[in-house]
Amino acid sequence: MAITKTTTGSYKVEVFYPKDIRTVLGTDEARYRKTVSTKLEATTLEKMVKKQIRDAERKLNAGTISKNGEILFKDFYKKIWWPLYVAGASGRSRTIPSEETQDNTAKIFRLHLNPMFGEYSMNYLNLNPMFVMQELTIMSEKYANIRTVKSYVNQMFDTAEIAEYIDVNRMEKPLRQISSPKQKRLAERRKALGEYLTADQLIAWLDCAKVDCEVGKLKFEDYLLFLITLNLGDRKAESYGLQWKHVDLREGNVLIIQALKKSGKLGTTKTGKETSHVIPPFLIPMLKEWQEKQDQQLGNVGIKSGPDQFLFTYTNFRGGINQPLHADYLNYRMNSIYKRHADRLVRATPHKLRHTFATLARQGGAGIQEISEALTHGNIKTTRIYVNTPDIIDLDVHDKFAARLAEAREKAIADENKFIQSR
Repeated sequence: MAITKTTTGSYKVEVFYPKDIRTVLGTDEARYRKTVSTKLEATTLEKMVKKQIRDAERKLNAGTISKNGEILFKDFYKKIWWPLYVAGASGRSRTIPSEETQDNTAKIFRLHLNPMFGEYSMNYLNLNPMFVMQELTIMSEKYANIRTVKSYVNQMFDTAEIAEYIDVNRMEKPLRQISSPKQKRLAERRKALGEYLTADQLIAWLDCAKVDCEVGKLKFEDYLLFLITLNLGDRKAESYGLQWKHVDLREGNVLIIQALKKSGKLGTTKTGKETSHVIPPFLIPMLKEWQEKQDQQLGNVGIKSGPDQFLFTYTNFRGGINQPLHADYLNYRMNSIYKRHADRLVRATPHKLRHTFATLARQGGAGIQEISEALTHGNIKTTRIYVNTPDIIDLDVHDKFAARLAEAREKAIADENKFIQSR
């Protein structure tokens, strides 16, 4: 591509035609060549030919994009978007999703998005964003996590634009208009019911759980699971993932370094932190007792316990013994306690126990930073002496949680005695 001056004083224009657009231009020639009298004519001619080439390229690309865009939503998801998603290349964070997250994402497409949009082409959906918006608005009334669904839809069309299946993503703005009504209703309901148990409500739960254990309606190990999850303030998946190698009964501490995922596989904790908790003293003899009982129970069926043995397991409906706990195990046990004592108890979940631990510890005088470290929530700013050593959580936070609980129990006893004396 050049303008050259000839020996006779004229100007020769030569522009290369890209091979893929020659048919669009209606020529078989590899180059455009012409000689003109003046440099101004040559420059004008060169600009004209370049414009013809750009217009031809746009026309060709438009045809290619239009043809590519006829791919069905479900096929684009399977063939184009999913491999990129698994590799961490479909979203803005560029983070490879965990196996559990991949399973949840696949479920959203299988149960919701593909039945909704699967038989429509990417072109049709992109040119009809109001249709997509209306369908997702209906979904938002019954599906709480609509924000994630919107994100996946937008990622699909972002990827389609980058891969030239559509000219531009027309979904982004319409998706912003979709709110989360069910999520808001659930939040209002949680607020109305209370995000945490008061000290008096927790005392009732502890008393009822203890009674159920004593009369054989709640297994000892399930009672212990309930107490550990409450008193460590950890996530239930972290309690499920505890193995005996993480528990030092001689030194009196437990190391939270992993969690049992919904898939039944072990993974890191939610924040990826490793945290050493000092075990509340009253739990140590209970843990020793359970370790001995578990060894005996497993030995009776020919299973040898060891450091890798989970603290808490169950027998599934197929008869499989010593199985890692399923995701809702503690929820079911707490529901059974509630049903037996519904006249005394306020509904609670394992996550509500975590909120309760934090709130009562705060009421008892623990600092926000202390609680944040105990719950592995916040960024710990204190410089550590050793890199990659676990965050050490002593009994201070637990003591303040326990002190607040003891204060409420003493008050309840005093009120009861006062009532008896007045009769």
